[in-house]
Amino acid sequence: MLQSKLVDLTLEQGAELTACDDWQMPAHYGDPAAEYTTAHQGAVLRDASHLSRIHITGADHLSFLHRMSTNHFEALGNGSGIEAVFPDSRGRIFEFGAFYHRNEATLAVLSPPARHTLPAWLDRYIFAEKIVLQDITEESAMLELCGPQAAAITSSVLENDLGLVTNHHLLDHSAADIWCMRLDRGGHPGLRLAGALETLRDVWKKLRDAGAVPCGEQTWETLRVEAGLPAHNRELTEDHNPWEAGLDATIHMDKGCYIGQEVIARLDTYDKVKQHLTGLYLPADVFPQLGTQLMAEQRDVGKITSVVHSPRLNRNIALAYVRNAFSTAGTALQFCLDDTTHTAEVVALPFA
Repeated sequence: MLQSKLVDLTLEQGAELTACDDWQMPAHYGDPAAEYTTAHQGAVLRDASHLSRIHITGADHLSFLHRMSTNHFEALGNGSGIEAVFPDSRGRIFEFGAFYHRNEATLAVLSPPARHTLPAWLDRYIFAEKIVLQDITEESAMLELCGPQAAAITSSVLENDLGLVTNHHLLDHSAADIWCMRLDRGGHPGLRLAGALETLRDVWKKLRDAGAVPCGEQTWETLRVEAGLPAHNRELTEDHNPWEAGLDATIHMDKGCYIGQEVIARLDTYDKVKQHLTGLYLPADVFPQLGTQLMAEQRDVGKITSVVHSPRLNRNIALAYVRNAFSTAGTALQFCLDDTTHTAEVVALPFA
């Protein structure tokens, strides 16, 4: 399995590694409860090097991405960033990611498998366009900083003010070896850094010395579910479209044609979106398996996609796709576990 180029730094901090797709990444650093508390009170530092990073250049690359995705790439200016979905011809989610543009190049941050799947898929549609896709995942690193103290630590270490830019915009679009972006999580401005290994290693140490606490995937998964963020191979699959996944902000309705555009537009125009991603409160001491069916009025109305225990809420919570008629907050849904029927309550996202 692949390992992050920051693995020696994370192991020095006591990281216990776990499998994340084809990677070994930190599961936790010995005290997940402390990591979680710090995420809500201070700032945590995540090695996110397993996420795919594709460097995209070429005179036609923005217009090509514009024709292949849901968002408005042709309006992407120097130093700006957006999120977008690459849909298939049925309007279903093929890939979702964040895209950052500077100096006639775009950096795509995507799911771990996308470094292989997305270029192969896009290549089917490249004809005379001038576009170069370069996978830089293994030769670079990426880290993320989040929490209520992330902005203060960013200011002290990098001398950059997160308040000067909006979410997904670059803090500095002149640097040659790193990409430095604002990344909001959990209601707080945060930081994403990607690029040259030695620079990222140095920044990791400085952020850690400034008070950021390393955070593993176990805590990150809890924070993700609390925030209601869909994830690859959980909520983001070819079974669902971006409307259902709550990715409305990635869909630009006036940008013109792209693959799946007619389906996605028709779903909205004719109110044909049949289900939505919602939160669930689960009964105490009940931890259903992923894919567990949800029932109401003796019929199947949804499916659980992610389950975690939230220390802040002191209860088990879940993400689920639920039919519209049963997706209102407060609705009771049933599911079966070990031949026993349990009741879950629908909750609006993000979890308060």
